Amino acid sequence: MSLRQRIHRRTYPLRVSSMALGGLVVGTTMTELGASTAVWGFVLVSALVWPHIAFLHARHSRDSHRAEHANLKIDALIIGSWIPVMHFCALPSIALLAISIADRNHTATRDGWLQSLFATFLAAAAGALLLRPAPEWEASLAVQLSMLPLLLLHSVFSSWSTRQLVRKLARQNVKLQVLSRIDPLTTLYSRDYWWQKARAALRDYRQTQTSACLLIVDIDHFKRINDSFGHTVGDEVLQAIGLTIRHCLRSHDAAGRYGGDEFAVLCMHTHLDDAYAVALRIRNQLSQLRVREHPHLRVSASIGVAAADPSFLSVKDWINAADSALYSAKDAGRDQVIPAAPLMAGSAPTRSGTDAGRAASRQAHQPEPADTLI
Repeated sequence: MSLRQRIHRRTYPLRVSSMALGGLVVGTTMTELGASTAVWGFVLVSALVWPHIAFLHARHSRDSHRAEHANLKIDALIIGSWIPVMHFCALPSIALLAISIADRNHTATRDGWLQSLFATFLAAAAGALLLRPAPEWEASLAVQLSMLPLLLLHSVFSSWSTRQLVRKLARQNVKLQVLSRIDPLTTLYSRDYWWQKARAALRDYRQTQTSACLLIVDIDHFKRINDSFGHTVGDEVLQAIGLTIRHCLRSHDAAGRYGGDEFAVLCMHTHLDDAYAVALRIRNQLSQLRVREHPHLRVSASIGVAAADPSFLSVKDWINAADSALYSAKDAGRDQVIPAAPLMAGSAPTRSGTDAGRAASRQAHQPEPADTLI
């Protein structure tokens, strides 16, 4: 059952308690002013019986949300009718009116406080015409004391509901942060979040010489998979690839989806030889992927590996070095792992004209996240 359809369950305890305590205030006031048996009967039924009728009405209705809308309007009419019964005694009348409007806002329905206020005034006007009570503005000590349980209940409930709302918003913020960090298809890190981790790793390397390596994983001929088997199968393959890469990593490694069929892996506290071993493990595991409905489908990957270097001024430089090794793997026949050659201090990563053209084309279609010099 959705939250929309459970609204009557949420309002039932509040309606039972607030109506009963509101009836206590009205009853105390009527005891001092005197009231007919019919008026007493109406107050008792509206305070003690109506909340249960409202719950059953919404529970057995085909549309419980719409039924609860009607119940809330009747609540407002009842509160309004109690005001002339109390001879417009100022303090309890204002208190009941304020609490009623606050409760309508808490239920988060579309009625709104303005409609509830209108219904309350309408019932108060109708009751005044019917009963013609003599106004009694001042409230006795007994009436004031009778209001304390209602005010206490409303204060506690308001504090509790506010606390629940704050907790819910905190949980939602955490979920949003997680979603912004994770690529929903592959469950690897999103491109922007992985880029932040790579920037931090390069900064640590430049400041503390903490070794780190970067892998660029490109799925060979992935477009053929989409063209031959459809994009649905392509998505399934990407999901399997993301899971496979995750299983090949160590606890301090981080993998992200760099592009459509490209992935980036950050190997922390790792020298080039160890990163090369991680890349080989990824390549070998990807070659063993199978799709149950398409047993002839094969997956292979070309991987370029680059260690952090003092000449890298930004993550782009680091990726360019891994890209150069990646395209060397492609030129060598694909399905290979090739490490980038170490750079001399002060030199920039270079690549052949073909590699440079490919990288420029790819970066033109995939703008890089904002990157600062490190």
